[in-house]
Amino acid sequence: MATCLLLGGCSAKSKIDGAAVDIGITAQSSQSLFAEIGVLAESSEARFVTAGDSDGATEQQEIQSAASVGVDEQDSIIDAASGIRTSLHGVEDVIPWWATLVGRAAIAAAVVAVLIFLWRSGLLSLIRSFVWSLGLLIPKRSKREVELDLKAMSPESPVTLRESVAAKRASDPAYAAAYENAKRNKT
Repeated sequence: MATCLLLGGCSAKSKIDGAAVDIGITAQSSQSLFAEIGVLAESSEARFVTAGDSDGATEQQEIQSAASVGVDEQDSIIDAASGIRTSLHGVEDVIPWWATLVGRAAIAAAVVAVLIFLWRSGLLSLIRSFVWSLGLLIPKRSKREVELDLKAMSPESPVTLRESVAAKRASDPAYAAAYENAKRNKT
């Protein structure tokens, strides 16, 4: 279960999309800050000019220029993040071979676990009996044995019970072993 959550949560496409959104939001915030810095530098420049401080006024002009460049750079970053999100529509996540293998192994293990549970709890025998009662999935060997037994029981058939037992012993080693064991125990 943890593996499925781990494998399901590692979509590179989603991570790239989320990062592009975060970059765009951060760039918009920085752009606003650069614009505020430019406005503050412009108002400060006027005060420096009024005070007669030409060095301070020059510094404020440089700050305004840098803030303007910062706003333009943030525009470029916002456009690039938007381009990444647009281009992302042509990208598909690729599931690694090992993740597919782990998923299939987990499914196989679950199927085996269910079968073992059904077998050990006795429910598998109940299911098998139900399916056989519907006439489905009956083994061919059992069908042949029944046909031979029905012939042996029929009064007009030349097949005897001895022939039926001999056929069962020849076709089923387990039946033959059980027959020999019962024969030894009886005598």
